[in-house]
Amino acid sequence: MDWNKAATILISAFIILNIFLFSSSYNNVFSENFNVNADEQFMGNLENVLKEKGITINCKLPEETYLLPILSTEYEIVDVNEKLLSRFLGPGIEPVQDVTRYSNENGEILEILDGKKLHYTVREKIEGQPNEEGAAEKISTFDSDKAIDMEGYSETYRRVKDGQLLVAYSKNYNNFSVDNSYIHFYFDAEGIYKFEMQNIVYVKETAERIRPFSAAEALPRLLSFNDMESKEITDVKMTYYSVEDENWKVISGINSYPVWKVIFSDGTQKHLSIKNTYDID
Repeated sequence: MDWNKAATILISAFIILNIFLFSSSYNNVFSENFNVNADEQFMGNLENVLKEKGITINCKLPEETYLLPILSTEYEIVDVNEKLLSRFLGPGIEPVQDVTRYSNENGEILEILDGKKLHYTVREKIEGQPNEEGAAEKISTFDSDKAIDMEGYSETYRRVKDGQLLVAYSKNYNNFSVDNSYIHFYFDAEGIYKFEMQNIVYVKETAERIRPFSAAEALPRLLSFNDMESKEITDVKMTYYSVEDENWKVISGINSYPVWKVIFSDGTQKHLSIKNTYDID
């Protein structure tokens, strides 16, 4: 990645955001009573600058503002033992120290990534149009067969792309999804062919609170991404999220921050992290 170019783009996005804010100087944009969505000048500028990069807004942007706690989270570290291997691949496979990828004679594959991500491939994807009908029943059967604990999880989105259906679940905390704690089911024309999960086992609120900018004020952050051509925004939601960087493999616990999640018509998503921070006793 060209970090100089990336930094320039990010700085430009913040400059554009500040221009928007000062263009509304006749209003107190930091007032709790100010609704930036009702500022026609701001919204017009926002839509125009996003369109220059091929980004359009096709949804009602949330007007809510939040003051939310940062969450301290602990992840389940996957122990590769005989019980786990038998659960997914059947009996007879012994764990080997420092080996994280296993398979059986049926072609099923179990792989543990970064100590926390469990990837299970049932078979190669079968070509054809995936069928959403009966997906819930198939997920329930899979969960029962593989002893997947879905407590605290709820479905957050579905996406059909490249001949597969992704049904995604996220863990909930106070009615917000914690997006790094997920369970993903991948369907092809015959049913579930792949499964992925990463699980948070402990959540505690910290003393620090975050007051994110409004959804509209956060959207210029999209300009810092280089894969935003011809994107249509279909939804924006407040979620909790942690950046999974190069240190993720050695992390067992990390803070999770309230951020806006932007959902596009092609099923892709971006998490935005512009915020003001406050310490509260």
